[in-house]
Amino acid sequence: MTPEKAEQPTRLLIVEDDQRIAKLLQQFLRSEHFAVDWLQSGEEAVDYIRQTPPDLVILDLMLPKMDGVEVCSAIRPDFDKGILMLTAHEGDIIEVTALNAGVDDFLCKPVRTHVLLARLNALLRRQSKPRQSVIQVQDLLIDQDKRAVSRNGQKLPLGEAEFELLWQLAIQAGAIVKRDDLFHLLRGKEYDGLDRSIDMRVSKLRKKLSQGNSQLDYIRTIRQLGYVLVKD
Repeated sequence: MTPEKAEQPTRLLIVEDDQRIAKLLQQFLRSEHFAVDWLQSGEEAVDYIRQTPPDLVILDLMLPKMDGVEVCSAIRPDFDKGILMLTAHEGDIIEVTALNAGVDDFLCKPVRTHVLLARLNALLRRQSKPRQSVIQVQDLLIDQDKRAVSRNGQKLPLGEAEFELLWQLAIQAGAIVKRDDLFHLLRGKEYDGLDRSIDMRVSKLRKKLSQGNSQLDYIRTIRQLGYVLVKD
């Protein structure tokens, strides 16, 4: 469901202390038929979201006093809608911290409006589907709520970044997940054709899933396209 086709406009909250960026985002998103509010501080955002929960939140990482991760941690227990984090920083530590706090997606500044709109619409589509928190693929049981993976009842020692990669593959098990899409989802930026971080993460995930058993085949590489989590 896209906002332009909804009977009621999608309510979106921007939490951004940079007035120039916030006003540009407001102008663009209103032209795309979102109902947009804007707050400059994390403290205000927490109160607002608790009192009048929006449909989506665009949350800047670097906010004064209360940063974006702290805001997300504060609202997540009672807020189940999409949170897109804007960040000028890159790196697994920031991503893992934000994912643990409950962020759904990342976008690096400077923001490209067509990419932002695609990400927001993807979050809306995800929200419109019944939530699936446990997925069984082959002998793997993947539990999103517990952030845990087990094989035949034995827990596997996955890190947060590896779990998030596996979950993205699991929700599309049997289908090719493009490297570019994984890069968007897990790194919050466009794939430049050179960065091998996703490939390295896949390699680590393979080793942890198989635990040295070369006969176990969970993830296949589709040359020049991406990866498939094998269903059977």
